[in-house]
Amino acid sequence: MDLKERIKDQINALNLPVKLYLGYLDGKRNPELRLQALPSSNVIEEDYGGNKTEQFFMEIMMRGDDEGTINQVMWQIANVLGNNDYGVVSKDGSFVFNKLDVASFPHPTMADTSGTITYAFDFKVTVDTFEKG
Repeated sequence: MDLKERIKDQINALNLPVKLYLGYLDGKRNPELRLQALPSSNVIEEDYGGNKTEQFFMEIMMRGDDEGTINQVMWQIANVLGNNDYGVVSKDGSFVFNKLDVASFPHPTMADTSGTITYAFDFKVTVDTFEKG
């Protein structure tokens, strides 16, 4: 399923001062912006054919030493994803978007002694997925 890739592409199309990558923060860039799927997902409904309505929990994290930039970028992303008209389309037909719910708005989660600050923004995406075959 290409859900994470499509969300990443939409965010990168915003021409932010930092590019969004998939995966966890690794500290190799400053600033660093990442999208990751959290380990839990829920099957809300499943039919006899194996088609499902599923919720995926995701998080966007940004780490760097300029809190003003981090705050600005994270809120730009939150405003786009939190908009009631937000939607995303699969390129490979693996899902149909239903809705996106914001779980927590951008907030600082950590600051270390070197002045590096990490912010997180959590959301869940509900999609329909289809059994192949």
